[in-house]
Amino acid sequence: RRHCLGEQLARMEMYLFFTALLQRFHLHFPQGFVPNLRPKLGMTLQPHPYVICAERR
Repeated sequence: RRHCLGEQLARMEMYLFFTALLQRFHLHFPQGFVPNLRPKLGMTLQPHPYVICAERR
């Protein structure tokens, strides 16, 4: 299998982006919202769409 030359760089960029996001924001569900943790059944197991709130730390 061939590898993309930029794949490792893209992985590092995604890691830095998401860690910066988690450092700068507090993520939580809206008040009173109870998430459905059962997966959607199909060819593969998929999570249901969620609504989250992001508050600046």
